[in-house]
Amino acid sequence: MIRIVTDSTCDLPEELLARYGISVVAINIHFGQQAYLERVTLDDAAFYRMVDDLRTIPKTSQPSLGQYQEVYSKLAAEPDTDAILSIHITSKLSGTYDNAVIAAGQMPPHPPIVVFDSMSGSMGLGFMVVEAAEMAARGASLAEIISRLEAVRERMHVFFTLEDLRYARMSGRVGLARMLLVSALNVKLLLTVVEGRLSLFNRVRGRPKALETLVETLLSRLADQAAARLAVIHAQAPQAAEQVRQALLARLPDAQILVRDLSLGFAVHFGPGTVGVVGYNP
Repeated sequence: MIRIVTDSTCDLPEELLARYGISVVAINIHFGQQAYLERVTLDDAAFYRMVDDLRTIPKTSQPSLGQYQEVYSKLAAEPDTDAILSIHITSKLSGTYDNAVIAAGQMPPHPPIVVFDSMSGSMGLGFMVVEAAEMAARGASLAEIISRLEAVRERMHVFFTLEDLRYARMSGRVGLARMLLVSALNVKLLLTVVEGRLSLFNRVRGRPKALETLVETLLSRLADQAAARLAVIHAQAPQAAEQVRQALLARLPDAQILVRDLSLGFAVHFGPGTVGVVGYNP
């Protein structure tokens, strides 16, 4: 059996993780000298409460080599483990992938451990993890799964917009001059992921237009909208996420659309109110 490992930025629901036996390595969240494991020792509500109480944006760090090796060792000890496939957030935004590669290289050669760079995050990563787990459950080979992931990676689309600009300003993800300008003009930044990196793809005036643009942009990139796998992601913005979901359903009434809370590893940089859409053609 091929075992699947990912990190906590994947935003997958517990039901799917449990169904396929997917192992998750947690991103570290640091408030001063105190470190927490994302959604293990720090849940979403506590995270946002601490940001408000402490009036500071925490730091994040990739899982340690020991965190990976603990998971890899446990899976390697299972008698039916033939290989381990470790799929992670884009290496262009985090050292998570790099540490997984180092940790895997320090493990015994059997079972083999292969680390895959999703070049994405949130449900962009999550969808790839599910694809890999589904194929592993059907008995696909490691080479077949990797080939499939490479194809999915090429047609994965992630678009999102920010609402609370404090986080992006303090994290340094968006330039200060640009932040001050859009704050003054009520302009909303729309971002995407291109070759694993964040990229600004549009600016629009006002929140309603931003949400509308997310939907229209995603649908315009899908060659076969009816067959697409779709998700809406958000940080403390359930009403806006539902608005986006309904807008997608108005165009694709038979679509199954996952709505997921954005991982704290991303929320640290983008802040509450962030809303995004993720989709691809299988």
